[in-house]
This record gives sequence, structure tokens and C-alpha cells, in this order.
Amino acid sequence: MSYPIETLLVNSMGTYNLLNIAKKSNAKFLFASTSEVYGDPEMSPQKETYFGNVNPSGPRAVYDEGKRFGEAMTMAYYRKFGIDVRIPRIFNTYGDNMREDDGRVVSNFIVQCLKNKPITIFGDGSQTRSFCYVSDMVDGLFEFMRREILNGEIINLGNPQEYTVKELAVKIKELTGSTSEIVYDKLPEDDPKQRKPEISKAKKLLDYSPKVNIDEGLKKTIEYFKKII
Repeated sequence: MSYPIETLLVNSMGTYNLLNIAKKSNAKFLFASTSEVYGDPEMSPQKETYFGNVNPSGPRAVYDEGKRFGEAMTMAYYRKFGIDVRIPRIFNTYGDNMREDDGRVVSNFIVQCLKNKPITIFGDGSQTRSFCYVSDMVDGLFEFMRREILNGEIINLGNPQEYTVKELAVKIKELTGSTSEIVYDKLPEDDPKQRKPEISKAKKLLDYSPKVNIDEGLKKTIEYFKKII
């Protein structure tokens, strides 16, 4: 939200420039897309064949539509020039080396809990998210690039275990032993009500299955944040 024009340009001109380099170098090209291309979905879990429910002119459009355009550009180069492209749609990912101020829900809650500050939930906390530990995401991305027969494929990557935002806040509070209170704020415009990846395609094509459960991943992430704040 702080860099709306830059976000649009990275996913349009930035992707265009990189695709030209890939074309010139005969290189494989992975476009890191996102679950946000599904917008505020009207179906759950979200599968790759779902076209999404995106507001093209809302405040989140700079990211949602930027990534949708990047996918379209990548597939255009695949169809016109035969470039070897792969598009993972990355769902919520967390873990070591996150930035304290990156604005993601996991890092926000952990930092607030470790500082015993109020835990801020936007809306009533009933909206759901799925959380994939970083090592599981890296495994999926690696397999997607390593395999030779996936040119032009789009594959969801993430952990299909679904939690409400309030459940996440309570879990992090318990794991950190925090005295923070939970407070509620206005839900941002177009904030998605559900996020849950359908990963049967990833299981079939990549033998992909997340291994790190939410408690194990959060404990590792909390230990990381204890060292940096």
C-alpha cells in the first residue's frame, strides 16, 4: 500500500524485462504469483481453475491486478515464444528471516506479543488464512523448477490447514506467554474472507505435501524474532 505505483511496475515492466532476458538466454522462468490473484474468493478451497473475484480498481488492486497481469504476460511469452515458464501461486508463508515491519499477520502478532503490546485484529477475526512454513514453500518451488515436464503450468503452493485470524492470535499469545490483550480494528476494503489452497495438483505433479505443522513453525519463528527485537 505504501508503494502502489512501484508494485504495479515491478509486476508489469519488471516481469517484461525479465522475460526478455529469459528469452534471450533460453532460461527457465518462474513467476512468483500469489493467492491474491483469487481476490475475495467465492469458493473455498481455491483451485487453479478458479478465475477469482478481484476488484480491479480497489486499494488492493495494485498487488492483485499486478500479479494477474504478470501471469498473463508470462503466459503470453510462453505461447508466443515457447519460453519454459512456471507459475506458482504462493499462499501465506512465514518463518525465520521475516522482517519485523513487513506487515504480515504472523510477524505482526508475534512482535506485538513479544512486546506485550495489544494484538490488533482487523475485522472480527473470523476471516481465515492458511499458513505455510518457509521450508515447505522452498521445497515446493525447488521441485517446480527442477522437473522437466511442467512448462506452462500454474500450481498452488501452500499449506491447506485453515485457521481464523483470531485462532492464530490466540495460538501465538499462548506460545509466547504474552500478556497482550486482543483488540479489534476496522476491516480493510476488499480484505479476503477465506484463504485455503487446493493443492491436489501440487501433490500429483510435484509430490508436494507440507511437513511443518503450525505449532512447530510458529515456535521456530518466535525464537527467531526473540533474537532480533
